[in-house]
Amino acid sequence: MSAVIDGLAIRRRLGRELWRPPQAFGPDGFFYRAHGDGRSSVIVTAAPTRGLLVPDTDWVHASIAHHDRMPSYDELVALHRAVFDDGWAYQCFTPAAEHVDIHPYALHLWGRADGQPALPDFTDGMGTI
Repeated sequence: MSAVIDGLAIRRRLGRELWRPPQAFGPDGFFYRAHGDGRSSVIVTAAPTRGLLVPDTDWVHASIAHHDRMPSYDELVALHRAVFDDGWAYQCFTPAAEHVDIHPYALHLWGRADGQPALPDFTDGMGTI
């Protein structure tokens, strides 16, 4: 059972009618399979930082994947709301040499477990981008 992630609350926010109950995944995470053909999935994991700017902070990773298509923007927004409860989360684009591609139709979000921002305020105090 995860100390950082509430697997049942995430399923409730994703929609019980859409997703099966969570299964333990890795040392601190959950795996969700879609109802129906079960070929869509959500993975949510947590891990402490290692050498990042904010030490001693747990980070959450969430991904959504379909077997035959890229998730839509609306699905990514739903994943964000379900996992990060409207806290800050980020998509990351890495240099090609550091890119990891395990699934051709998966999108990922990362964010601090406490929901706080990890980037500077790009709005320069204006409150919106």
